[in-house]
Amino acid sequence: MKGFSGFNNSPVKQTTDREKKIARNTEFNAHARKTGILPNFKTTEEKEKWYSNKSNVNMLNTKQKEYFQNKK
Repeated sequence: MKGFSGFNNSPVKQTTDREKKIARNTEFNAHARKTGILPNFKTTEEKEKWYSNKSNVNMLNTKQKEYFQNKK
């Protein structure tokens, strides 16, 4: 049957759009920290200051878009 697992006939859990977005962001953020796009923050104030800068957020969004386009 479609939508049921073969093991115990319970419905297969479908991931929500929010869960997919969180997974994508988590994957990209790890890549961004490795490549130096996203700095390692020591305090939440540093993190808030970095993310409050619109150009940083726009740059991060474009890099994330490029990352997933090249990954396919």
